[in-house]
Amino acid sequence: MRHLIRNAAVITVDAAGTVHDPGFVLVEGDRIAAAGPVARTPAGPFDRVTDARGGLLAPGLINLHQHVYMNLAKGLADGMRLETWTVGLSSKVRNAMEWSDHLASCRLGALEMLRTGTTTFLNHGVGRAAESAETEVATLFRAFGLRQVMAVPYQIRTPALPDHPFGPAEADADLRALHAALDDRRDDMLRLATAIECNAHHTRAGRSSDELVRAGHALARDLDLRIASHMSAGTLSMSFGFTMYKRLTGRSDVEYLHRLGVLDRRWLLIHGIHLTDEDMDLVERSGASVVYTPTSEAMRGGGIGPWVTMLGRGITCALGTDGPAVDYSVDMLEQTKATCLFQALRYGRPEAVAPDAALRMATVWAARALGMDDVIGSIEAGKRADLVLFGRERAAQQLIEDPVRALVMATHGSDARLVLVNGRPAYDAGRFGTDVDAAGIVAEARARATRILAAAGIEGRAALAWPARRERPAGERWT
Repeated sequence: MRHLIRNAAVITVDAAGTVHDPGFVLVEGDRIAAAGPVARTPAGPFDRVTDARGGLLAPGLINLHQHVYMNLAKGLADGMRLETWTVGLSSKVRNAMEWSDHLASCRLGALEMLRTGTTTFLNHGVGRAAESAETEVATLFRAFGLRQVMAVPYQIRTPALPDHPFGPAEADADLRALHAALDDRRDDMLRLATAIECNAHHTRAGRSSDELVRAGHALARDLDLRIASHMSAGTLSMSFGFTMYKRLTGRSDVEYLHRLGVLDRRWLLIHGIHLTDEDMDLVERSGASVVYTPTSEAMRGGGIGPWVTMLGRGITCALGTDGPAVDYSVDMLEQTKATCLFQALRYGRPEAVAPDAALRMATVWAARALGMDDVIGSIEAGKRADLVLFGRERAAQQLIEDPVRALVMATHGSDARLVLVNGRPAYDAGRFGTDVDAAGIVAEARARATRILAAAGIEGRAALAWPARRERPAGERWT
């Protein structure tokens, strides 16, 4: 299959920041064969020709932090800080969900990710409610044409979980079997990772231990897996969470990993809002990567992390959305713009993070964090053909000469017109792939969400807030 895309502003995100405007990209099979200025468009024949009509062609976006089970709890967390959200919403929803609900949430998440230009995502913490959970989730996202890095939770018995079926030997055997069965480098549509939760919240709750972290890291090192973990997030309260833990132990989340001797390039440290200079020293020396979820952190009032400082140190920085029960959306272009805006606020400097850097955090630097930058993340010959063509017709996108700025600052994920993963159309002019009933997926998700909220006893959080506020007596303060 030879597919030519022409008359696009081709934003390659290569090392030189090359933009071909107008340009072309030639896809042959599942790979990018060539890219360049439109004057050098190769000769046919072609199986398909797409005229981009001046649209913006970018590498597929990479979401390095997604909890797909959360799609059925959108819009419920307004006004909740992270710590109260964890107990008052997230855990209640998880406990009320059946395995079929989890799969329905995955299908809804797949629709939104593809519709907004995400081609690769890290699935943080696959639920294990079914014996074949990982296989079913792998099959589901492959059918949608989404590239997935599946972060399987590593859990063993701890003093707080004495009845857990796995000790280190059993957990080791389980993850090795999953890796052998699912990790597929032939087409790179699924790579395995693990999630080791060992931050303040999980350690205080007794779900983690020194033994767990050391054993999980040893296994990840042996299989060369990435390790995802929530780090240094939450509100700065002396009564609970991150700050209380540091006050009681004298060490941060990052310092804990360092003292255990496990902090290395495999770690994907999620959030990192409260990383100190000492933490960043350790991260820089270890080669670990840090994942920023700007809109999620803003929704919870968690703060704005020191990303300009991390970028200046050469730390590999990437972007994610978090689960939509925290924020409303998994639009990765929204995250790039938020990165530029929020970092300018924190550092008091316009373009503290320039649009080009924010886009790299959602593409090639995210691929580097995964150890996949030789495979995906930029438009270069030989890489997998993960491409997104965004329309450029809206008034808000006009008069912006720089295609990168037009993409990051004025384009929405919903402007995506064509999404290719491994050279195959996963979303094309309003249509998803074969046998995808988008309307049916949405209807099923809505029905399941209604049942889950009732079972969790939190259906009141879905009630309309605006009419009640509008009817309050004049002069009464809104809270």
